[in-house]
Amino acid sequence: MTCFLFRLSIFVFISHSAIGIEINEEREDPNYLYSTSVASMAKLLQMENKLLTQLKSFAKLMQQKLDMINLYQEMLHRPVMIDAESQEQYVSNPLNAYGLLRRLHQDWPKWLSYLDTRELIEKMQQELKKAPSEKDLHLATEGLLRIESFYDLEASHMAKGLILDKQYNSHLNPADCMALGNHLLSLTEYSKSTHWFRTALRNYKQPYGKLYNQVLGLKRIKLTRAYALAIARDTDGIEKKPQDTTMKEWQKMADKMLDDLVFKASNEKIKKLTKEYLDADEQIFINARAKHKPKPTAMQLGCRGLWEKPKPHRLTCRYSQADSAFLRLAPLKEETLSTQPLIILLHQVLSDSEVSSLKNLSLYRTSRDFAKQSVKLFPLEETQATLQRQLNRRIMHILGVGPTDHSVHVYNYGLGGYLQRNSKSTCRGPPKKTKLKKSASAAQINVQERCHSKHIATMIIYASDVPLGGATIFPKLQLLVQPKKGNVLVWINRDNEKRPEKLAEHAVCPVVMGSRWVMSNCIAAGLEMLKQPCLA
Repeated sequence: MTCFLFRLSIFVFISHSAIGIEINEEREDPNYLYSTSVASMAKLLQMENKLLTQLKSFAKLMQQKLDMINLYQEMLHRPVMIDAESQEQYVSNPLNAYGLLRRLHQDWPKWLSYLDTRELIEKMQQELKKAPSEKDLHLATEGLLRIESFYDLEASHMAKGLILDKQYNSHLNPADCMALGNHLLSLTEYSKSTHWFRTALRNYKQPYGKLYNQVLGLKRIKLTRAYALAIARDTDGIEKKPQDTTMKEWQKMADKMLDDLVFKASNEKIKKLTKEYLDADEQIFINARAKHKPKPTAMQLGCRGLWEKPKPHRLTCRYSQADSAFLRLAPLKEETLSTQPLIILLHQVLSDSEVSSLKNLSLYRTSRDFAKQSVKLFPLEETQATLQRQLNRRIMHILGVGPTDHSVHVYNYGLGGYLQRNSKSTCRGPPKKTKLKKSASAAQINVQERCHSKHIATMIIYASDVPLGGATIFPKLQLLVQPKKGNVLVWINRDNEKRPEKLAEHAVCPVVMGSRWVMSNCIAAGLEMLKQPCLA
């Protein structure tokens, strides 16, 4: 083991100005008059000369701060977006959304200590009371990393705006990358963290390097040490789970020794350790990482579009009129995706104006967060009873059911928002309300609050297009449905004996680009299902 010894030299500077002492002595006498003596006024001239020197130094310092402000404005330059639609479109890009959220939580508060104007600071402090919390940043970090792992993306590609072979006009800066790396490091995902630290260091360039250093507190050497620690810990032995208590205690000691070696090493040693990695071609790391990637799950394969192409089938597309006068006047485009279980996709059911009305009503209502899935629920309250009756009447015509008064729930997915593979029917649960645990998933909340055991079908109304990700998938059927605004997806989630239909197991892929708005409704078994075929 190599030990690095450091010698700390302490320098104490003590200086007293003769003029300063004289001024202090004069201030100690409140009755001292300058105007009665030219000599005394000469001292005032000396005082002003000192103040002018200080002011010049202050002006130089403020100019440096102004340069930093202009540099930061240049770094964050983007088109002016006034309307809500363009703003939502901007943050629907996960790189834009993550950078925005992280900056408001981490970077903007640092401007308060950098700017020395009390009035401005107080205004900024008041505004920053509404800034994202630590928990918010944590969830955003998990969301972006979920997109990376779920879709098998590379950190270096994401940082420059390359997602799923498409280049976007957005990026992640070194502070963003370091936050992601630190999160992975805290989870002992050392190998994954090295890619983000390396990307952060490679993008740590002038003129923004001094901005990170002086204002945002992100020193290059600090980032380099974090990268060195991740490299040192990126070994098979350390990442293995300890088998017994002795191994666990030994691991703690080894980790501490490793930390001491890295953080006590000289800056030159650290730079030398990481230089070889930073100089290497990134493709080398990508190829090495590919050899150790875990086997993708069925859900990941589906979301990545790697399922085998479906075999030709006899399923049909037709105009549905049923026995409804409404549908005879305005027939629906009906596409049968599966007969066992029955899964139907109805095209262009809701108009753009109807979708917009539902979304606008939801935005100003009390919402509930499903943090684990990064999904927000907007329940339509009693004040929207008329709208709900209209929507339920539409459902009645579509499915050929009797009168229904079930509540419609509106969901909007966040950064990397998804729904885990659900082995139980979305509409399965006890007929009575049960108290939810804090750890309850979005699917469980659906089950316990909205759906009873009598529900046999689920209806999903797509209220937005999703350019990338966000598909509804049925892993056991290898069926994927991409959201398209105005379309409605309906499936039967119980078999003929009213048991949960295992083939109806479904999930939602993490949203990559776009804002995923959906509305959900459960269909009761007691209603007359005119369209339901005999599946026996």
